[in-house]
Amino acid sequence: MSPANPRDKNEARKAVFLDRDGVLNAYACDSEFGTIDSPSHPDQFNLLPSAAGAIAKLNEAGLLAVVVSNQPGVAKGRFTPAALEAITGKMKALIGQGGGKLDAVYYCPHHPDGAVDAYRQRCNCRKPLAGLFEKAAREWNIDLGRSYTVGDGIVDILAGHRAGTKTIFVSARKCYVCSELTRQSVWPDWVVEDLPEAVEWILTVERNQLSHPSGQIGERSCAWDGASASFAAHHLHEALEILKRVDANSIERIAELLAAVREGGGRLFFIGVGGGAGHASHAVCDFRKIAQFEAYAVSENVSELTARVNDDGWDTAYANWLRGSRLDKKDAVFVFSVGGGDAERNVSSNLVRALELAQQVGAKICGVVGRDGGYTARVADACVVIPVVNPATITPHTESFQALVWHLLVSHPRLKAAEMKWESMSHPRGRRVRPHALARR
Repeated sequence: MSPANPRDKNEARKAVFLDRDGVLNAYACDSEFGTIDSPSHPDQFNLLPSAAGAIAKLNEAGLLAVVVSNQPGVAKGRFTPAALEAITGKMKALIGQGGGKLDAVYYCPHHPDGAVDAYRQRCNCRKPLAGLFEKAAREWNIDLGRSYTVGDGIVDILAGHRAGTKTIFVSARKCYVCSELTRQSVWPDWVVEDLPEAVEWILTVERNQLSHPSGQIGERSCAWDGASASFAAHHLHEALEILKRVDANSIERIAELLAAVREGGGRLFFIGVGGGAGHASHAVCDFRKIAQFEAYAVSENVSELTARVNDDGWDTAYANWLRGSRLDKKDAVFVFSVGGGDAERNVSSNLVRALELAQQVGAKICGVVGRDGGYTARVADACVVIPVVNPATITPHTESFQALVWHLLVSHPRLKAAEMKWESMSHPRGRRVRPHALARR
């Protein structure tokens, strides 16, 4: 896809070539098939936090922002060129809403083993080859030697290197990448955590304030020390990144919503599947004991639930349970789910039917979900979407942070109504420490 109105400049320009998936947007997780891949539909496209702002900084600095991305899903029949065009439209719109603008977008839709005849071919535009870079350079009068490539894969670094650009590798905590780069004898010029950090490096170089960046790595060196190379260290690092990105305001909105439901004499119904069902039982205990909130877990009564599944079917089991409990507008339904429910793809459809009932009767809806949040995030009155920092660990991180959020809620001053056992024992005569008192010391 070439630019609609290429700029005709006498002087060659500098560009930042951006890989798309993993740099600008999160990979899409198909919970039904357990696969991680490029988004195949606009609904699956989620711009990463701060990506639009980072691109806006490139725009302000006069650097062209050019996407160069392999999209073999076209050749493999996963999605059509029209779907790819729609995804691109959403990407541009989201970046525009954040104040940024892409100057051009170039895709390679080919694959040598593709299922679609028109796109089954070997080409020079598929990274690690530099065809897309060279095409952009011709159409936009780009000086490749003064330009940059930002990517999260080995093929991005190889392609940028072949094109003659400086290269920046995103998400360096992948030891197998270092091994493969050693084998290929090619190294990125910089190693960064995300696109905003990459842009800061680029702008620092452009201001001539950096000649030997500390993020540089080279042959026989590792970007991380031995301790950081362990799986546990990687996992904990990802958790720290999620903590930085979680929207605290969305948690506050849930706290206010639940406080209003409790004060109005409403009840709280927790629903989830698998790990979410386990969370629901634990959360019921905490909300009843600590928040003095009348709460129930739809999946806790095994006899009733299995009878409803047997007689009515899985899709309606939760909704019918809520009907039997006379769910009404004073109540709230709280969802723990990784995907949030998707009836069209038959993923956690029982959650969707339960939420449809909640909407019909006017009950409040809130939840803690992962990925794009699915149906829950679309219809909830208040919802926390756990950010994705690694597509391979969406489920464990989402379920871990669901526990963190509900424990935060029952400890929240708007909801906490009874002292917890160990906290009461840790202060003389059960003296209660006021919220935020420690922070003022």
